[in-house]
Amino acid sequence: MKSLEARLGYQFKNMALLNRALTHKSFANELKQNTEHNEKLEFLGDAVLDLVVGEFLFERFPEDTEGGLSKKRASIVNEEVLSELALDMELNKLMQLGKGETLTGGALKPRLVASSLEAIVGAMYLDGGFDVAKGFIRREFATLTDKVCGSEDFEKDYKTRLQELVQKSLKETPKYEVLAEEGPPHDREFLVCVKVKEDVWAQGRGRSKKNAEQSAAKNALEAKCKETN
Repeated sequence: MKSLEARLGYQFKNMALLNRALTHKSFANELKQNTEHNEKLEFLGDAVLDLVVGEFLFERFPEDTEGGLSKKRASIVNEEVLSELALDMELNKLMQLGKGETLTGGALKPRLVASSLEAIVGAMYLDGGFDVAKGFIRREFATLTDKVCGSEDFEKDYKTRLQELVQKSLKETPKYEVLAEEGPPHDREFLVCVKVKEDVWAQGRGRSKKNAEQSAAKNALEAKCKETN
């Protein structure tokens, strides 16, 4: 835990909070005694992350609209980014998982490691206050803004828009899967589908995987728009 605290830049006064942040409900459910798991801390940490990153983007991009800021935040605070950061912090080696989750590789599942990181943010907030959590988030997430302040047009980035929609309404992250590659090597076309959980929302085609994913996301957004009209 000492190495983790060093990475966090914070020493916990109540170590039980940090242990709880690393305890998955599958582990708690297997114990006979009443053991708290990290879901409520995850809920709190998610709210703190949204606030701090939102504030940072508000300062960094003063000319952006509300929609632009929301898209940038969704590109930074999501399962993929959080899980990569969590693995870099080696949270997977500290998480307490039930036997079933352990056997199925739960320590490397993006959703579980991302949730642990959110729970740690919640634990830092409770143990040290808002400024402690804010300092950690700003240090870790500031460099990620370089990825969202380039030349990419976020109004036309359908993947970002779909991700924002899905995370807000379902707390999930869309997944993309290549269904087929057609044509000769010099004139390849990709067929891609976008899934939410195991449900296929739409398909798209493109001359590259990236373009096909954008097409699938665009079609998914259009389909959802029709459903609500």
